Amino acid sequence: MATAGTRGALAREKLAAMTPGSRALHERGSKVLPVEVVPTFEMPSPIYVRSMEGARITDVDGNTWLDLTMGAGPHVLGHRPKVVEDALHDQLRRGWHVVLHNERQVELAELLADAAPMAERTIFCNSGTEATMYGMRVARAFTGREKVAVFDGSYHGAHDYALVKADPASPRHAPTGKVIGGGVPRAIGDDTMVVLPYRDPVAFDIVRARKDELALVMVQPVQNTVPRDDSGPWLQELHAVCKENGVLFMLDEVVTGFRLGWGGGMAFFGLDADLATFGKALGGGMPIGALSGRADIVSLLGRSWTDPKGVFSGGTFSGNPLSMAAGIAALGHMQANKATLYPYLNTQGARLAHAVNSFCEERQIGAQLLNAGSIFYMHFKRGIDSSRDLADENKDAEREFYVNLTAKGVIVPGIHLFFTSAAHTPQDIDTIATAFQDALMDTREDGFL
Repeated sequence: MATAGTRGALAREKLAAMTPGSRALHERGSKVLPVEVVPTFEMPSPIYVRSMEGARITDVDGNTWLDLTMGAGPHVLGHRPKVVEDALHDQLRRGWHVVLHNERQVELAELLADAAPMAERTIFCNSGTEATMYGMRVARAFTGREKVAVFDGSYHGAHDYALVKADPASPRHAPTGKVIGGGVPRAIGDDTMVVLPYRDPVAFDIVRARKDELALVMVQPVQNTVPRDDSGPWLQELHAVCKENGVLFMLDEVVTGFRLGWGGGMAFFGLDADLATFGKALGGGMPIGALSGRADIVSLLGRSWTDPKGVFSGGTFSGNPLSMAAGIAALGHMQANKATLYPYLNTQGARLAHAVNSFCEERQIGAQLLNAGSIFYMHFKRGIDSSRDLADENKDAEREFYVNLTAKGVIVPGIHLFFTSAAHTPQDIDTIATAFQDALMDTREDGFL
């Protein structure tokens, strides 16, 4: 690994001087927490947040930052939109946990069905991880088959079945599965999961050949690390192949739902699905997940597990009143303003990507900002089509770039997937673009690009 250059060293010194309170909290936390939040959200310098508003966050040291985390995606409207805050205050006055049914569950499910007409039935849970887990389970029960296909480069949560990824040593057009991390039984990868090549017609042939084994093909409309807005024809053909071969088709819209548009990736790419998962934006910033789909499939989750076709689900806080209230407020606002909200988000996203990419092209910098609407990922390599193109990416440049960017007052989460929101003004987008350009030049000045 290359060492930091002069500009990187100055950026690190600046961050250390700005954040003594955050550093003290980090040291304190390291004595009782094995990891803070999750490792993927670690920052170049520890930053502990005290408050947030619109497009900005303020840390415990009083520094205000332009934020591109947006809570890892849910804050389509920005931090603390008044419509959501008011709804939460109203619900807090009524109570925040009951475990019995509450009136708001029906209303949120109806809003979801308006955005995604395929959502004939919906089950609420507390995270996208739970939603994809239920999707796999109900698909297996409905079809009587056990294998589930996912794609090279996908992310579907943190449960065991979602932690089967493509072995990087396997062929690009014929990936094999490999469990990642400790504690995941190898049998899960060997016996229950199939990995398909992304944006590759070979995937269609594999589905056809293994149709008698496959319960489900699950795909993100936009992959987290390679966000693109041109995958529509390939996704449409994938759906057609699944339908022709009797394999259920599930869209994982945890990230794209209510962010690419009111109808999420389904409307954006002109897709239909048997099942879909939602999260993040659905809850207006509160913890939530949902599995939606055809009534005949999702209704299996409502049967007793003593029924041979019944599918178990459970969760004390599933459909909790606070998440429901926040989701109704956020979705109600998005629905009422969809004609202006989404064109604004997508236009500003295109502006930011163009500003950064044209800068890189003019100066022959080996970096590229990929985006689909307001979803972004910066890569330190050009010509990326899928996650298989990331193997020889310039990681030293990536590391130094984010040190320099953070020192300029712009926060991108450690996972490096980032988002803009309706609260980011055109002036904010200009400020972010300039910060990206300056951080790229600092990184190049130190010899990393």
